Amino acid sequence: MSNRIAFNPQDRFVVSIGNTLIVTTRSGDTFGHDITGHTADRFFQFAGAKAAFNTVDRFVTTMGNMLIVITQSGDVFGHDVSGRTIGPGFKFAGSKAAFNAVDRFVVTIGNMLIVTTQNGDVFGHDVSGRTIGPPFKFTGSKAAFNGARDRFVVTIGGTLIVTTQNGDVFGHDVSGRNIGPPFKFSGSRMAFNPEDRFVLTVGNTMIVTTQSGTAFGADINVRDIGAIFRLNPDLSIRLHAKVWTNPTIPIQTMLTRMQDVFGAAGIGVVLASSQDFTGTNIITALRDLDVVPTCPAGQLTGEQIQLFNNRDNVGEFDVVAHFVRTTSPALNGCASHPDDVFGAAVTQTASVWTLAHEIGHVMGLRHIDGENTNCPDSMPRCCSTPNVSRLMTGCSTNNIVGTPVLVQSEIDTLGSSSRTRPS
Repeated sequence: MSNRIAFNPQDRFVVSIGNTLIVTTRSGDTFGHDITGHTADRFFQFAGAKAAFNTVDRFVTTMGNMLIVITQSGDVFGHDVSGRTIGPGFKFAGSKAAFNAVDRFVVTIGNMLIVTTQNGDVFGHDVSGRTIGPPFKFTGSKAAFNGARDRFVVTIGGTLIVTTQNGDVFGHDVSGRNIGPPFKFSGSRMAFNPEDRFVLTVGNTMIVTTQSGTAFGADINVRDIGAIFRLNPDLSIRLHAKVWTNPTIPIQTMLTRMQDVFGAAGIGVVLASSQDFTGTNIITALRDLDVVPTCPAGQLTGEQIQLFNNRDNVGEFDVVAHFVRTTSPALNGCASHPDDVFGAAVTQTASVWTLAHEIGHVMGLRHIDGENTNCPDSMPRCCSTPNVSRLMTGCSTNNIVGTPVLVQSEIDTLGSSSRTRPS
């Protein structure tokens, strides 16, 4: 699959800048995967200079938009990264860094380059522009001094994070030039399998890549590690967002929740593009969308047909979500679409699960059975026995409790959909 991450033997370092995961190879070629929510997009190759291709290159880290390479002799080089281009290499002025044999990990917090040694001593260098400041020793606790047991060191915000061979994760809050006492994260264990190869962070997400190129992630909330999710499933849906009105719940939040549910079924969701139709020069009538009552499949109003004519960047097998203000009649969403453009409309007041639910319909899922038992003829959909643990409940996604599930028959339907493609 084309979105495997860092699975080649020549892949040498994995770091991140912003929401992009970066892989540098022994030849100096550099590749990236954009991370959107809980899904990694397909790889791309950076243009521009090669980086970290010399055998003496020992550590690679990032600071802001700079890729930083440190050699065995302590020389420090940098590349400014702009979009998908690696700038020419330059040498930092000032001090050498991480040139001792006992230096084991190099990370950054803010504008500080941080070096941890085999015995747990921690040293730092303030970086100003293209100059490495003189080394200083942090006061406070030692960190990552348990030999091979301490396997990876990364940072999130002002916290130094150490993962061990058995998957326990410990942290040290860093304040100024002081390393705080260690604490153990609650929640999931991370990076405890022998095949786990690289660990990095993107935002508040810890990512583990394996020798086979499969990648997993977990969101970190203060001192707790959340549930583990698959970052690059074998199958994926390419979703395009057309924004006529910004929803009350942010689109990114809806997308992440959809990725959580579909990802548990082995299907990724990639945000392929986002297009803004909120301007005053847009056809504003489509923001309040007329739909056929109860939104039956294949039955469309003129406004729905007009809405789905906006298909910039949408490929043959892609799916579109139009974020509108309201529908008439009032619904959270409507998955009726033309035969040649698969997609749904989602309203401004939709729940956090509406996007996943409506795209589920687009992919062939139906409302679940058994929620309307003993209903009167006057109200055949009375929701007398709702199942609010299921994504495809017909009794409003507003009522879903916790993270909803897909059952095996629904997973099979998603996997066989023409909209689901190899990643």
